[in-house]
Order: sequence, then C-alpha cells, then structure tokens
Amino acid sequence: MNLIAFGLSHRPYNVTIHDLHAKYHLLSGLYMTKKKIYPVHFTGQRGQQEASEAFQQNETSTWQRWLKHSRDNKKTTVVTCSCLPAESEPVRRRLKVHYSRDIERCWLSSYAFTGNEHKPDCRFYSVWSDERQAEIYLGDTVRAAADGTIVVRLPTGLQKKAPSEVKPAENVSDDEPVKRKRRPSMSLLGLLHLLWEQSGINVWHPAFDKKKRTPGWVSWRLQQTATRMRIGRVPLEESLLLMATKGTQQVIANREHLRAAEKNKRRLIVISVLAGWSEAGEAQLKTMVPLGLFSGFPDMVLPKDVRLRLERSFSRELGDWRRGMKVVVIAETEPPETSFRKVDGRNRPSSCSTVLDVALMTVSPRFIPLDSGYEAAVEEKLWQEKRAFIKPLRYDGEEDVFPDFVLKDVPGVDALPMEVFGMNSPEYLQRRQVKTSHYEAEYGPGCWWYWDAAAKSDMPAFPCA
Repeated sequence: MNLIAFGLSHRPYNVTIHDLHAKYHLLSGLYMTKKKIYPVHFTGQRGQQEASEAFQQNETSTWQRWLKHSRDNKKTTVVTCSCLPAESEPVRRRLKVHYSRDIERCWLSSYAFTGNEHKPDCRFYSVWSDERQAEIYLGDTVRAAADGTIVVRLPTGLQKKAPSEVKPAENVSDDEPVKRKRRPSMSLLGLLHLLWEQSGINVWHPAFDKKKRTPGWVSWRLQQTATRMRIGRVPLEESLLLMATKGTQQVIANREHLRAAEKNKRRLIVISVLAGWSEAGEAQLKTMVPLGLFSGFPDMVLPKDVRLRLERSFSRELGDWRRGMKVVVIAETEPPETSFRKVDGRNRPSSCSTVLDVALMTVSPRFIPLDSGYEAAVEEKLWQEKRAFIKPLRYDGEEDVFPDFVLKDVPGVDALPMEVFGMNSPEYLQRRQVKTSHYEAEYGPGCWWYWDAAAKSDMPAFPCA
C-alpha cells in the first residue's frame, strides 16, 4: 500500500493515534496480512468519479485534490469504497477523509462501526467495529486468516475427539479494581455478538422497513456469515443449526448438518429463539431448552448444572422471556445421537443432544439486541421516528465501556453516542460520572444524548436527523 499517498508515511503531531493507526496497526493480528487497494467512488454536486488503485498511487496531486475537495464539501460529497458492489439505501462502506495541516496531506479511513462491511482483503476491513472490543481477548482468540476467514477459539472446541486446548477464562470479581485480564477464549454470548455484528443485524436504517426482518432472514444472514468463520479448525457452517420453519431450505440444511455432526462426532452450535412463554415452557426448561423455531433440530437435553448456570448468568433475559419479549438462544451441544422410537407401530428416528453451554440475548421485534427495558423503549422510539442507528455489542467486555446506541443520521456528526442511565447506586453513579466525563471530552458538551431513566424522567427528544 502506498502510505505516502494517504499521508501516513509520517505521523502529524496534531492527529491522534486512533485516526492514523487504529485501522492499520493496533489490530494488526486481526487483519489479513495482504491488504488490497480497491477503487474509491466519489458522488457529489460535480457528479460522480471513480479513482482506481493506479490512479490513487500514481496521480498523487490530483488524488489529493479530490480528497481535499471531498473533505471541504463533506455535507454534499459521499466517498465510498468499491471493494463490494455499491448499495444506495442505506449507503454502505462510506469512507471518512482526514487532513493534516502539518504535512498537507489527506487520507481515508472507514467510519466507526463499518469495518466489517468491507471485503476481507480490503485495506479498510476489520473484524471489530471498535478496537476496544479487541482489547477484551488475547491476540489469537479471534483472528483473521490469510483467506479472510475469521477464526474463533471457544472454551470447548467443536471436534469431540480433540480435547479442549484452552481452559475457560477465570471469573474475576466485579469489584476488582485492577484491569481485567484478556480472555483466552470467547464465550458463546461473545460468539453470538460476533455473528450478529458481522451479519449487520445490530444496525438499523429506515429503508430496512421495506423488507421485514423475519426469523428466516436472520438465519440467512447468519448462515452467510458462518461460511467465512471457523471454530478452531472446524468450519462453523458445518456445525451450525439455525432457526427454521417447516418446509424451508433451512430445515434441509439443519438436517444435513445434524447427520454430518453425528457421523463425524462434532459438537453443534444451535441458534434459535425461545418459544413464547407458557407454563408448559417453564416446566420444560427444567430438562430441555424450550425452543420456538426448531425444525431440523435434535431434542436439546439441559443438564441440571447447565440450567443452574443459565439461571444465574441470564436471569434478566429469562425475566424478559417471562414478560413476553423475544429472546435469542445460542447453545453448544455434544455430538447428536440417534435412537429409534415406535410411533404408530413404526420405528422412527429421533435425535438428541446434550447441552454443554447456553447463552441468551433479548432482542427487539427487529432483532436489535437489548440490555434493559429502558433500552427497549429507546429502540422502539428510534424505530418509530425512522432513525438510523447502531447497537454496539460488548461481547465479553464491561457493560459500561460502550454506548447503548449510536445515532448515524445526525448532520455533521459521524456517530453520536446515546446512553440510558437506569440505576442510582453509588457504584453505578461513579461509573456514570466517568462515562459522562469521557463523552464531554471526546464529543463536546451537548454532543451526545442521554436519558436519566433512574430519576423517572421522561425520555428526552432525540437530536434532529
């Protein structure tokens, strides 16, 4: 890559490390080693222009003039990366133009939370939407292979005959003052967040209302993402069962993966939604996972120790389920086993898997992840007001590190953080002050939105789109 053309050969003193190096150096272990320069497309009042790789590298003065013009007219000029076919509603893979007065150079970067929209060999691609997510794990817990495949290490691998290479991360007390150690493996909830983010399901734009987000659509997106992910050496797609209704292609895929997993002694990763709450479902939870969309799935036996761990770690999500909210479930199971039962005088096969671990995630009707009832109210209002927003996902990190939502349609602002303060305990108020100080310093007074829900105040109006 021609760093000089982007003003990256020398770091200007008035530009932060984040601006210059986050995409190229801080997470080098999460990017492919060989990066490609794709054409860049300009759309503005002067019409449309495309800058090829050769143009960017050889026509330096003209290239810099185009970038400078785009930065000076950023309200009317849209710069996008052409690593994948263009999408207009919403515009994807938009690029940000930076400028340094010290070296009089412009350069490009991806916008926050868009790195995973790019093609894996693109120089703007990133496994993570925010580099703080990478700080949660050891460097090889999640990595990008040379072919762009995302390789994830779970506490328990998918191949039954291979012993687990990594012990689960040690639990750390919530009141421990020192910085938590990086995790050597990703939890099931972390994997679910990674799949959700890589599939773009945590992003909302008013144009998405034209095609309703159905469970089938979510499964299709997750399946597309799974084709470029591995758990250790096992392709995730080969061990993945996704929520499906009868008579769909997903049911056929589920059954194929189920048979292959039994034959090859592979564990399964199962993603669906909990069935709507009922007294029967509550009773079933004692021994089985009460799934809502399970065509092509084995019966999922829930051992007592796994159930107790689920009730302890995901009590809020279970409460949401009992209140009628939509809850996504991800589980890892032992390889399935088939037995035969007599039904109407005929032997019929029945598959069964024992659950090793399970995690829950409450979502909105649009499958946007939610961490509280207050967040549900904010997400609902954002949708009603036809706003464009992102729900940042915390993976296995601290809850208070990331904003609750990020608005993407506020004029002149790349990304406007949104916070819901829902508690008033002394410890929570202390963390709130730290977060408030961070936003005031990073974005400026009044340049972020918050709702003091703990004070029982009405939800403030959102910044204008």
